[in-house]
Amino acid sequence: MNLAKSLEPVIDPNNRITFLLDWELTMKCNLDCTYCGTGLYAGHDNSTRHPPLAECLKTIDFMFEYADIYMLTKPQGIRYVILNVYGGEALHHPDIVKILSVIHERYQPYQDRWHLTITTTTNAIIAPTRLDQIIPLIDEFTVSYHAENTPKQKQQFRDNLLKIKSAGRRQKCVVLMHSEPDRFAEAQEMISWLTLNDIKHLPRQLDHPPEDDFNYNQQQVIWFEGLYKKPLDHAVMRNDKADLSDTGRACCGGRGLCADQNRRDPQKFVLNKFPGWYCSVNHFFLYVKQVNGEVYVNKDCKMNYTGTVGPIGNLNNTAPILLQARDPDKPIIQCAKERCWCGLCAPKADNPDTYQTIMRKYEIPNSNLLPKGQRSN
Repeated sequence: MNLAKSLEPVIDPNNRITFLLDWELTMKCNLDCTYCGTGLYAGHDNSTRHPPLAECLKTIDFMFEYADIYMLTKPQGIRYVILNVYGGEALHHPDIVKILSVIHERYQPYQDRWHLTITTTTNAIIAPTRLDQIIPLIDEFTVSYHAENTPKQKQQFRDNLLKIKSAGRRQKCVVLMHSEPDRFAEAQEMISWLTLNDIKHLPRQLDHPPEDDFNYNQQQVIWFEGLYKKPLDHAVMRNDKADLSDTGRACCGGRGLCADQNRRDPQKFVLNKFPGWYCSVNHFFLYVKQVNGEVYVNKDCKMNYTGTVGPIGNLNNTAPILLQARDPDKPIIQCAKERCWCGLCAPKADNPDTYQTIMRKYEIPNSNLLPKGQRSN
């Protein structure tokens, strides 16, 4: 049970809250990690094709128009957009260099209205020549370390991180902490290597549904307690192992979180169950699944405005999505999920009055983006 009444990110100029455009450019991947998810939450599917270039370029225009709508509702100090190009493995899309180049071009009309950071989430298993083409087009790399990689892939991973560093590009390594003991130890070794080479990194527990057994043993839980600086004696146990994914979570971006507007006591690890809560996830996220055109408010929660899990529209008809985004009277998204993963840092509250109070920090009052006669009832 979540005893808090609200949750929001800590104000941190070094890790500001942004609007995240999560663009799943392709579902194809050069890896096949066992924890990558299935069904609605599958992280890759090599039976699909790479989406055609023309469709991808059209999506760029839609995402920027959508982000611009929300930027106009925000105070000037938080008009920051991150476009995260990922997959699958986006850097293996055959037209990735062209796509990244066009992103820079299509941003130009918006550059005086909001700031854009172009990022990619990648496994960094990519040929050096291709990486050399991509590095100048990316502002910041988020590289994911997978302990299931082969020894050859692990060496290529290290070499490419050093290449990115030598090019002067910002990067952060998300170390996925595999629950299998030997691979957990390998992930710890990677953390040591990253520390030695002064590469920013963020260890992360595995997100997974209850039926998947990626739970942690007692020794691993103690290690996470040291990471979060918080006891985890309330962890949900399954077969003598701790299901941390069902216990709580840290923010994907490493932000501190504060409950009940208590900024004096920020937390790294918080309970992640908010059934019935009112959430601003649509004000800070958009997830576009290029392979089938589905558009969601967030890649993990996938809540929509009807209180159900599902898309808010499709790329084959974006006009209704943009019209709804402009409508100041659209419903507040109310959580119907068992667990919160990505989207944890979106300001939220267990009642609409508290929700409206905390959202005053993030929105300009009475932002009317839609003519009165076109607003929803």
